Amino acid sequence: MSRFKGDHYCKVDSKGRFLFPAKLKKQMPSEAGETFVGKMNTFEKSLILYPENVWDKLVSRTLSKLNPYNERHDQFRRDFFRDVLEMELDGSGRILLPRRFLDDIGVEPGKQQEVALSGQGNVVELMAASGYQSGQLSDEERRSLAEEVMGDFKWDDE
Repeated sequence: MSRFKGDHYCKVDSKGRFLFPAKLKKQMPSEAGETFVGKMNTFEKSLILYPENVWDKLVSRTLSKLNPYNERHDQFRRDFFRDVLEMELDGSGRILLPRRFLDDIGVEPGKQQEVALSGQGNVVELMAASGYQSGQLSDEERRSLAEEVMGDFKWDDE
């Protein structure tokens, strides 16, 4: 399975399109084709781009955990599928971002603003470049978070 990695910066044109970086395209799993499913991040002003095969797996696992007769589960399901959009690379390798997503991440088409695409394993996170850069952790925050999250990490083969 391919894994997305690296930070990539692109400009958004006046129509809300950006050129999907060639390095990320090479990392795209073959079973995904050239289709992404975009969903706004729950915690940040960013858009998560799921290759279609990864999205299908996430949907299957999510729905299997939900009880259709539980009101909170029903609310979660509705919210989970809100503002989900299928996006394909066009013939020139660009992706069109709808205005509502651009507004949500704080990018104005036509202003030649940059977006940052961050490869994060099986997904790509897209956000305004200014927000991505300003969200970096300090050295102390990075050490503390790494210890908190990964402090008892063990390789599977140990």
